[in-house]
Amino acid sequence: MTGFGELEGISKTFERVDITDDNTPFLHTQINGKKAVWSVKIDNVRLKLKSAPPGFKDKYVRKFQVFVDPNTGHLLKITSTFDGNDPDMLPEPPAAVAETRMKNSSNEMYHGFPAEAPKITFLGALDVIVSSAPSPFVAKEIYAVYVVQSRRGLRPRPVWAITLRGIPGIIPTGPPGLKKEHWSPVWQRNHIRVVVDASKGKMLFATSVPQPVAPKEKKRN
Repeated sequence: MTGFGELEGISKTFERVDITDDNTPFLHTQINGKKAVWSVKIDNVRLKLKSAPPGFKDKYVRKFQVFVDPNTGHLLKITSTFDGNDPDMLPEPPAAVAETRMKNSSNEMYHGFPAEAPKITFLGALDVIVSSAPSPFVAKEIYAVYVVQSRRGLRPRPVWAITLRGIPGIIPTGPPGLKKEHWSPVWQRNHIRVVVDASKGKMLFATSVPQPVAPKEKKRN
């Protein structure tokens, strides 16, 4: 399901963990409280994607963690976090905030975990977006879920929803001549969530929703 088995030089460790702090929109109540979930830690990962330029090498040596429900076989989530410090990379919003923003933006929802394995692996989904969205290679962190998703009334379907975090700030669209001092802050532009059809291997859309909670909002709460 992940495609990590195709990479060379990686190492894997396995352990059973309890999940209590999951923040996946719409699905966190199904994930939190799960006991003895398989946690697969995959170290020494340099992403190698077919659509990358010849000879290109991932500048990050990444660590991934894959969580699998041992009872259902569902892939719960894949995470790769950054060891360094990036003050502009704010935490993902609480699940309730993310759900509200996704609904308000495009009536988007995650309905559950697909019963069938994806026809395209996680690394295959990353390869799809190399030339269509900010490249996974520039992301400091990568979060992914394999879920049943719907948007704007379309029929629910299995997708990879992949969030690239810590990317260079996306240049905002706006009227010609918009000055940099009027751009939105970097923390609003250094992440993107890309949704890929897990059956057809086609990028469906990319969005900055849900945004992190603004720093001043955190203080008020």
